[in-house]
Amino acid sequence: MSLARRSFLQTLLGSSFALGGQRLLAASEPEASPETAKPFTVAFLTDTHQPAGNQDVMQKVGSLIDGIQAREAAPELFVFGGDNVMAVDGRQSDEQADIQFQQWQENVNDRLKVPSLSCIGNHDIRWQDHDKENPESYREKDRATKTYGMPARYYTAKHGGWQFFLLDTFQYQGCEIDEAQWKWLEEELAKSDLPAVVVTHAPLMSVTHFYEASTDKGIGNGYAIPSGWSPQRLNDLRLLFRKYPRVKLCLSGHMHTVDRVDVDDTTYICGGAVSGNWWTEGGYLGYPNCWIELKLFPDGAWSHQRHETS
Repeated sequence: MSLARRSFLQTLLGSSFALGGQRLLAASEPEASPETAKPFTVAFLTDTHQPAGNQDVMQKVGSLIDGIQAREAAPELFVFGGDNVMAVDGRQSDEQADIQFQQWQENVNDRLKVPSLSCIGNHDIRWQDHDKENPESYREKDRATKTYGMPARYYTAKHGGWQFFLLDTFQYQGCEIDEAQWKWLEEELAKSDLPAVVVTHAPLMSVTHFYEASTDKGIGNGYAIPSGWSPQRLNDLRLLFRKYPRVKLCLSGHMHTVDRVDVDDTTYICGGAVSGNWWTEGGYLGYPNCWIELKLFPDGAWSHQRHETS
């Protein structure tokens, strides 16, 4: 989401759908049994927006990564929800873009002691590199995929008895899951019964859109949600996940706010932002800088907890 669009929004006291205190549990989560007593722990960090040359932010991000890994229940996997760098999608020079990606490599990747997965956010995309003659090359996403260790702009990986699907929700023509990716997702979901997590930058379902002052058009005029806040064909995605209920969780970022929405057999969690209000004081819409800790059990049960950061 652009800094300009957010700059005029008023700061509100944070609240969210099905969000109470720090600990958030799946409504259907069973009591831990001997078979599910040892969960697979995941750290989900989104919207870090690490800028170029800001040593104070670099120190905060580095300390956060080190602190998470020093926890008694240290994560066995890091998942990043996109917008990892501040922004390379505008008029930044090649040099500035290169610095942002290089600093992510040095300050984050080089610190990690466990595997990591990432998807691409809208601010990770170097739109100046777009090849109009060969749009299927997705050249504008090459720097991000290389830096974040992604095998492709969308892909799947298995960790801890779960399958993770990392999707690409931003195309040159807008916020959407393109046809090739859609076909691939449906085919991959049919291949296994493992419990699954779908990770996208733009949320596949979220109520936090309605907290933005810019969407409220007044009594009788409803709400106007910008097309760039969620991909198109959300009902088709809902029907796909109903067909394959092994999709237990969908994780996202983009909105810098936190919520949980339960639909059918799938829970959608918008994970806030490590950067809060782009590293300015006061958080965003009442939500402080944060990350999400996930506990994933082999039988498909799970829990999550929001951790605030400084």
